Amino acid sequence: MKSTTKRRKETTREQIIHSYMDQLQENGHSPVSVRRVCQELNISEEAFYKEFPSLDAVEKHFWKTWMEKLIKAVGTGKEWKSFTAKQQYLAFLFAFSEEGLKCRSLLEQRFGKITLLCNPSWLDALKNSFKDFAAELISHGMESGEIASRGPLGSFYPELLYIHWRSVLEYFLKDESQGFEHTDAFVEKTVEFAFDLLRTQAIDSATDLVRFLLPKIVHFGSKH
Repeated sequence: MKSTTKRRKETTREQIIHSYMDQLQENGHSPVSVRRVCQELNISEEAFYKEFPSLDAVEKHFWKTWMEKLIKAVGTGKEWKSFTAKQQYLAFLFAFSEEGLKCRSLLEQRFGKITLLCNPSWLDALKNSFKDFAAELISHGMESGEIASRGPLGSFYPELLYIHWRSVLEYFLKDESQGFEHTDAFVEKTVEFAFDLLRTQAIDSATDLVRFLLPKIVHFGSKH
């Protein structure tokens, strides 16, 4: 009854999104049909299709909005413009870790069973939003000389940062340390390594990263 009362105050679009995500979490899979969503909300299929062209589009919108809200929240911080590119990326990742605690079960459900390089269609819009953010961050780093400009190779940097973010998410979902302190350490060391690579000074960071990761990899591997 509580959720029904809440939805009466929402737009039809918001109702559809919440119904979809509720069914996803409760049943372990996406709603089976548009009709099922419409029945729960007591709306017509016409009302649904005025908002979304398909069920898949609902989840795409959810994750895109989730990512864009996170990026906006970080980017409006008082010190954001004075940060280096590395500091901006670190701020984003630490904000993501905090936000991830609020919906960890959903993240586990949707990301826990897919591999690092797997990109299901419901992630397309999120990935594009992240890569737009990453492109701005990289441009900022190149202007300051923090990131080396390597011509056409630079166009791959947003994709590399996306893969890195996915690796942080994967590590976060496996982390069982108190306060997820291992995830914080993973973020710091991998970002240090990544930006050393982007400015071509990778040896020291690579050594430090391997020393940190090796026991973690052995630990996670022993659990499977």
